[in-house]
Amino acid sequence: MSKKIIFLRGGGLGDFILTLPLLQLARSRYEEVVLYTRAQYAGLLNDEWAWLEVKNLDELSGHPPPMIGGSTVVSFWMEQGWRGEMIRAGASSVFAIPPRPAEGDHFVTQALGVLGWDAPKDLLFQQMIGNEWKDSQCTLWIHPGSGAVGKNLPMEYFIARANQWITSKREGKVIFSLGEADEQARDLLKQHVLCQHPQVSLIEPATVMELKHQLSLQADQFLGNDSGPGHLAAGLGLPVEIWYVQTASTVWHPVGPRVKIYDWLSDSSRIL
Repeated sequence: MSKKIIFLRGGGLGDFILTLPLLQLARSRYEEVVLYTRAQYAGLLNDEWAWLEVKNLDELSGHPPPMIGGSTVVSFWMEQGWRGEMIRAGASSVFAIPPRPAEGDHFVTQALGVLGWDAPKDLLFQQMIGNEWKDSQCTLWIHPGSGAVGKNLPMEYFIARANQWITSKREGKVIFSLGEADEQARDLLKQHVLCQHPQVSLIEPATVMELKHQLSLQADQFLGNDSGPGHLAAGLGLPVEIWYVQTASTVWHPVGPRVKIYDWLSDSSRIL
């Protein structure tokens, strides 16, 4: 077993969660596994991840991690200068994983190919952050936004699904969640009469930890676009339904045991 592997992982919430399967596999190959990532994501991991050493990526300020000598380093950017800098700092080997593949196998599978690792067949079906599945049909959580407007389905679709849910279930509830980048979705929702319905609520979690807490506490099913909250919901073991408009569903679908994915252009004719 090798001594230490260091992962350098920037990016958004979904990027972080899709790195977790790689960290799990690294645990069986290395005595120490270190992850440099955005500080806000460290708290998402439960006690089962106590073996992982998590550090703040921002503290590196573009420099190699300290005590890198003899370590394997895995980064998610392709700059050749950075690879050379890591080698000069003492890394035994450096792997650069393409951060944004547009086609091919799932992102995790492609990353494993770069690393030369085999994976269990069920790797993409594991819940990475916990098990919050309640086996209930009460509350539908809808996240109609994402990091880019072009990735979003028309708001009319989400409103139709919300109406369908509350009219078919006497005690059914719908929660719409919004992030800081979802200004357009926010405006559309607040102007719609549906938001006045007593079974419908709108929340705007201020942090990813608050989002995790509310998903764990309230969500029975999740519906949304290709977004960080969708990956988080899947990582919590919740049933999720994710729609893809621009990105490739085969590459970027969430990892989890209860994930359904759809492509808008091919499946939109049978959405309801």
